Amino acid sequence: MPKQWHTSLLVKAIYQIFACIYCQPCKFQHHNSSSTNIIDMEFFLANVIFVFSQLKILAAILAIATAVYLFYKTKRVYLVDFMCYSAPDAYRAPTSTFVEHIERLGKFNSETIEFQTKVLKRSGLGSKSYFPAGIHLYPTDQTLNSAVQVEMVLFSVAQELLSRHKIDPKSIDILITNCSVICPAPSFASKIVNKFGLRSNIKSFNLSGMGCSAGLLSVSLAEDLLKVHENSLALILSMESVYSNIYNGKVKSMLLANCLFRMGGAAVLLSNRKRDKRVAKYELKHLVRTYAKDSYYKCVIQEPGKDGFTGVNLSKSLKQVAGKALRVNTATLAVLVLPYSEQVKYILAIVWKKIWPPAKKRGPYIPNFKKAFEHFCIHSGGKSVIETVKEKLKLREKDIEASRMTLHKFGNTSSASIWYSLCYLEAKGRVKKGDRVWQLSFGSGLKCNSAVWKCIKHLDHESSNVWSDWIHRYAVEVPDIMDH
Repeated sequence: MPKQWHTSLLVKAIYQIFACIYCQPCKFQHHNSSSTNIIDMEFFLANVIFVFSQLKILAAILAIATAVYLFYKTKRVYLVDFMCYSAPDAYRAPTSTFVEHIERLGKFNSETIEFQTKVLKRSGLGSKSYFPAGIHLYPTDQTLNSAVQVEMVLFSVAQELLSRHKIDPKSIDILITNCSVICPAPSFASKIVNKFGLRSNIKSFNLSGMGCSAGLLSVSLAEDLLKVHENSLALILSMESVYSNIYNGKVKSMLLANCLFRMGGAAVLLSNRKRDKRVAKYELKHLVRTYAKDSYYKCVIQEPGKDGFTGVNLSKSLKQVAGKALRVNTATLAVLVLPYSEQVKYILAIVWKKIWPPAKKRGPYIPNFKKAFEHFCIHSGGKSVIETVKEKLKLREKDIEASRMTLHKFGNTSSASIWYSLCYLEAKGRVKKGDRVWQLSFGSGLKCNSAVWKCIKHLDHESSNVWSDWIHRYAVEVPDIMDH
């Protein structure tokens, strides 16, 4: 039957139905005889059935059309590639060298030197992490001129990333830089624009004070911008100024930063251009940002100590607060990534605790995230942070290997640490096409952020990265107390 006949019959049937309902005259007139009424009623019911069948077809067509439109309209975000900074060997800072240096400086007494030495031996850091040049000097150089020397980190990783993919700097549409404890003028973003000759109308952003989770916050900002601006490239540069983190006082909770933070940085190239899908490594599937509430925001804070020296105070409650922030974040993420079987178990566990009070003693039900992800990149903020995530999510030792080895080799590189972990997994040849990767970071605020990536390419595991010269030596056993 021709398409226009269907349309004509559908319109006529709808008219006839409403005519019967409101007793309006139509070409089938009502009669008093019961037989005629029965015929009219049968015709009315037939028209109702016909109308509803046609409406179902139209609804199905509309749903399919909407799905196709959204599929092609939605801008996908691809991770084309990323690079992590590899410091010169001259900047290596073994524990023995670090301890000798702080002894000679004369700024610390025997108690604080002993405390830092003890923390370092239990920190999970090896002897191959790096300090910037200013800290190796005697006396140390912590001036602003020294601090902005971190340009060498940003310039290096940006140049390597652009050169590897032969990208014209003028093709970059969005630039985002992040550094927590230092915000010079002009900003790091402006320095990059000037150094590489980026376009004068580029959309540039410089994030500061966002802590170790600034890397994923930058990805979140880039994602939002890429959803608005078509056919665009976004360059993200993440790093930390270790110069500004060095604390010369006596408050133990502020001395911890001296022992954990090290030199590092990362460059990440994102795109929403369809043609970049064939060369991109990953596709961004989900990004979840959450905050711990109220007074918890002070558990990581830069402030002057009682002795007048400024430093980053790492509260004793950090481990507990990180666990609470993780719980909030995973509750949101679980709905997006877990298979239905795990989601049903999670919901039933919550309901069971509501109706049966003794069940509360068992603690919260932990979904099995290993069913949603093949790989985990946990922020290498410290041994306690990694152990907390392992315990809360019931992960295996292999699941946290990349994070533990990143801490051992490079220390806490702040917002870049999750990229060092992903580099480790790639260098090991573990990431396969179709695999899902969970990046998890914590930062001052207190923030807990998650990014979910899907590998969409067969990776060349022979390709060099920051781990290439070391990967054959890892994984290594990290004892509770290390003798450097």
